[in-house]
Order: sequence, then C-alpha cells, then structure tokens
Amino acid sequence: MTPTGDAHAPRHPEHDAVRAEVRSWYTASTPEIGFSVVPASYGFLSDAEGRPGSRRLVMTVDAIGEVAPALAAARAFYGASGFDVWLDDRVRAERLTPTLVAAGYAPVQDTVVLARVGPVLADRGPGHLEVEECTDQGGLAAWVRVKLQGFADDEGAPDPDRERRELDQRTAEWPVCTYQLARLDSEGVAVLGAYRGRDEMVFNLATRLPFRHRGIARSLLARWSEEDGTAVRSRLINCDDGGPADALYRRLGFTDEVYWHRRFSPVV
Repeated sequence: MTPTGDAHAPRHPEHDAVRAEVRSWYTASTPEIGFSVVPASYGFLSDAEGRPGSRRLVMTVDAIGEVAPALAAARAFYGASGFDVWLDDRVRAERLTPTLVAAGYAPVQDTVVLARVGPVLADRGPGHLEVEECTDQGGLAAWVRVKLQGFADDEGAPDPDRERRELDQRTAEWPVCTYQLARLDSEGVAVLGAYRGRDEMVFNLATRLPFRHRGIARSLLARWSEEDGTAVRSRLINCDDGGPADALYRRLGFTDEVYWHRRFSPVV
C-alpha cells in the first residue's frame, strides 16, 4: 500500500504496525466469523460461508500482463460464483484499473481507513441523548433498521429481504463487533458499528435524516473514542476516499491514512 495525503498530517506513533494489522484483516482468515482467506501467487482469495459480497480477490500482481491470468485463476477457484477485485495500493490501482475495466470489472468504490491522532474534536451532542450497546437480537434488529434508514436517506421501512440479509451479516460478525444505538426520547436515531480488538475500527456511522445536524454522529464517535482503551492501540474509521465524511473525520482528528483500497465488481 502506498498512502497519500497531507505529508505533514500527524501520524499514529505505531503507524507501520497498525497499517500491517489492518491489511491483515482482509488478507488473513478470521475463523470466529467464518471468514477464510487462501493466499495465492497473484493475491488473496476470500470467502465468508457464501455471504454476499464476501468473495473477493485482493490482487497483488503489478504487471498488466499478469491481470488476465490472475482473473482466470480466481474464476477457477470460485467456480461459477462471481467475485470482486480489490487493489490496495494506489500506484498499482492507477496502473491496472484500465486493464481491469477492459476485462469487465468496474471500479465502484475507493475506501480509506484513518487512524485517530489525538482526541476527537466533538461535543457530546443533545443533553438527553442516550447510547446503548445492542446485546440481544431485538436490539440488533433495531440497530439494523436505523442503519438502513440512515444510509438510504429514507424514513420508509427497509426492504424486508435487505433487512434480513443485513441482520444475518451483523449477527455473523457479532463475535468481533460492537453495535451501538443512539436514542432520543427512546427513539432510535443513529448507529455506530465497530470492530473490537487491539486496533478498533468504526465501519458504520449513520444518523436518520430527521435527526441530522445536531451533533449526534459526532457524539457517538467521541463517546466511542473515550471508552476505556487500556488495551487498545489505535482507534480507526473507514469511509469513502475523498468524500465529505473523509474530510470531516480528518478535521475531527482521524488524520493518519493506514489503509486504502479500490473495489471492482464484475459488470453484469
């Protein structure tokens, strides 16, 4: 991976170790959530017990002429099932993107992982804001609904199939995750989802449309960052590279880029 950005931005004191750890989340198996990775000469092949979107090739070849053989080998590995391709080096991505596009893979998202350096510069939001950790299936179901409404910018009921798939995925990842639900007057209004461990990363942060611009998401992020972290080396967050959230998180103190990838999906 070749990080870019402001060369003068503060970096995490253990930048290299954190960067290596984050990359390992996508290039090594995590048996407790059924996520398996098989290393190959051309990259890393992942699967998570058939869950949608879990099949991907983190491609590590650099030469344009190596792309077609790598894709052919990955197709043989996955059989008839489709898979995404990730490039997690900016230089490699610029070199190989045209070749992948010509091979039928469209770039759909650039994602960056940022490490917090210093305190999160945010207040605690509305005085009557309550934050709870979801510890049972009912709480997680409420979390899922708020998450889907927040990301859809839509107060309507989520599609039942989409809601079920999201709940299944969140349940499968429960052993390594924390799911936090923010409430105002007992109504779920925002969510935070984070991976637990020595290096903890927020992967979902969303507020329902009618409750935005009140500092609720920032409050969730600040409270999570202030949790007892004696065994935590780094606090991380991921988001679309170069988007509004990226700029906001950098202003809040997440200034160190420790991972980046471009995701490609097959054109149907």
